[in-house]
Amino acid sequence: MIAISFPARQAGTAPGVAGIEGAAAGQTRVQRRSARRSETSGYTTVVFRSRQLPRGRLRIVIVSPDRHLIYDGSTPDRTGVGGGVTVRIRVAAALARRGHSVSLIVNCPRRASFHGVRYLPLDQAERVEADVLVLHTTGGALDLRPALARILSARLRIVFVDGVDEPGGMSEAAPDLLYAPSNFIARTAIRDWRFPRAKIFVTPHGVEPSFFRPALFGSKPGNDPRRLLYTSHPSKGMQAAVGLLRLLRSEDPGFELHVYGGNRLWAEQEANPRASEPGVVYHGLTGQARLARELKRGGFAMHLQTRPEPFGISLVEAMAAGVLPLASPVGAYPELVRHGFNGLLVDGDPNDPGTHQRAAEWIRCLLRRPGFAAYLRRNARAAPLNWDQVAEAWEEHWAYCLDGARVESRPPGQGCPECGGPWLPLADGYHCTGCGMYSRDGLVQ
Repeated sequence: MIAISFPARQAGTAPGVAGIEGAAAGQTRVQRRSARRSETSGYTTVVFRSRQLPRGRLRIVIVSPDRHLIYDGSTPDRTGVGGGVTVRIRVAAALARRGHSVSLIVNCPRRASFHGVRYLPLDQAERVEADVLVLHTTGGALDLRPALARILSARLRIVFVDGVDEPGGMSEAAPDLLYAPSNFIARTAIRDWRFPRAKIFVTPHGVEPSFFRPALFGSKPGNDPRRLLYTSHPSKGMQAAVGLLRLLRSEDPGFELHVYGGNRLWAEQEANPRASEPGVVYHGLTGQARLARELKRGGFAMHLQTRPEPFGISLVEAMAAGVLPLASPVGAYPELVRHGFNGLLVDGDPNDPGTHQRAAEWIRCLLRRPGFAAYLRRNARAAPLNWDQVAEAWEEHWAYCLDGARVESRPPGQGCPECGGPWLPLADGYHCTGCGMYSRDGLVQ
């Protein structure tokens, strides 16, 4: 059951919310609506019920108290948006595709339904009951406390983090689990936040599967090795990307750097300080469906930076398009990039000319060895998970936690090399039940 309460003065609007169809219209269609008035609290609680919800299907509510952006389920593809908002929208849609009843309570302009997910504005949905509650803050004040007054009950309460800074209100939220996008963030939470390792679950982000399927008809765009891509906020590594571009253009003026995203990714004023830089083509914030098409034309993705990236969703999206990452070995990047197999890790200060020279040597090598470049690109395309795999892994993990479901057969051999604990094999790979670490191959990075 999902129960979402509205102040009594808004009770007249509540049935409109209950009328929004759930995740999979034929399987979880809302067949009965009811509203009950609480005499003690003065709230009207709208209860979403289904007579025939398939066994194992859950009522899931994802709440983000962040108010620095206004968005809904159409925003990523319509105008583009940063990684934190993208993550909650994509995983919600993937869970809905699997037949769950999913609601997002976020800073959206109005009640609506996108891709089978109910969207409810923060100021209208007051209190929540659900099977699984996910609290997610990635911007603004990074504080969970504004969302906590809305919670009545949940069988499983999860805080989903996406950065190195501990969100405010963690102790008040009292989560059953902490979901982290990388082993890097999991280790940060254990070391700096003193979060219990046994309650951590590492869940890497995915890519939208429909954007990167091979085209059935028409010509397939090729990855141009002289087309460099930068798809992050300028503060991360724009200076290093331009430095490398200048070096390459001094030898071959055919190199270009195409910049997507920019300051608006973080709800800042648009700015293009490199407008007059030769070879720089600035595209600004771009809808993600169009961006995926643009990525397929690129050769190398620039991720030379000092900032320790919590995950790197723009990096795995580039890999899914066959674009080879040139990344600094910081944060979660070494977990995503296997140097010389599906991308390249370049040591050194990202703004040092020597680092640019080493990166340029790799680009020159792959220009001379197109067969080797094609090998790396095939491996890069195969590396990222997609959101459907992520949603399936969440579903399996919740069954393990809520119903005591156990995997019939543990993988043979050694357990987690980090702590010696047993592996829990799920749809996205191996998860250690002792320390929460994640691995694609049973070897922790």
